[in-house]
Amino acid sequence: MMQSGKKSSQSQAKGSIRHLLFDVDGTLIDSKRDIAEAQLWVLQQLGVHRHSVDDIYPHIGRPLTEIFVDLLPPEMHGRISEAKRMYIAHYRPRALDTTTLFPGVEATLAALYERGIGMAVATTKSSVTANRVLEHFGLRQYFAHVQGTDETPPKPDPYVIHQILQKQNWQEAHAILVGDSKSDILGARNAGIRVCAVTYGALSRDAVEELQPDFILDAFPDILRLIAA
Repeated sequence: MMQSGKKSSQSQAKGSIRHLLFDVDGTLIDSKRDIAEAQLWVLQQLGVHRHSVDDIYPHIGRPLTEIFVDLLPPEMHGRISEAKRMYIAHYRPRALDTTTLFPGVEATLAALYERGIGMAVATTKSSVTANRVLEHFGLRQYFAHVQGTDETPPKPDPYVIHQILQKQNWQEAHAILVGDSKSDILGARNAGIRVCAVTYGALSRDAVEELQPDFILDAFPDILRLIAA
């Protein structure tokens, strides 16, 4: 089901949707188990054994620094940079162990591509990992640009979104970010574009509604109705 957020009338006035920017984890792919297990491995290697994968799931989609600030005890915050390096090295070769596409993703992207919608990826993953994941699932062909977070500020900083808009010469008024996390919603707002939040990723529907995105989707294929609206 597609639902307009509370700011939908203002959003419609901004212009038709010509460009879609997608988050990856929790939006295109269900990767939470691979991510959580890699982060749990890091914690255990550092001697922190009080967490389970279920404890980590709610943190997925946030910047790594923030995650490790919350999961490591205060006396270990000086090792956050080390924890991030360990995570990247451990996760990258295991990023596809259990990860799957969400239902309808490939067919929906193909339909959007056929309609001439410009599409890009704006992710907290590195560009290397993001491209590897997209190639694995046969999705890379649909995206004009893949912008990872490569030693640059992650969402909710607007950097990755601005990079895409500038490189593709896309106008903010015709662009919308599709994502599943608070960082996605705030990042889109900070970049001056609309945001469509999905309810099957990091946040529950109630949590999504509290953040008041412009649009809310319960299933990925509903994007086609959003474009047609």
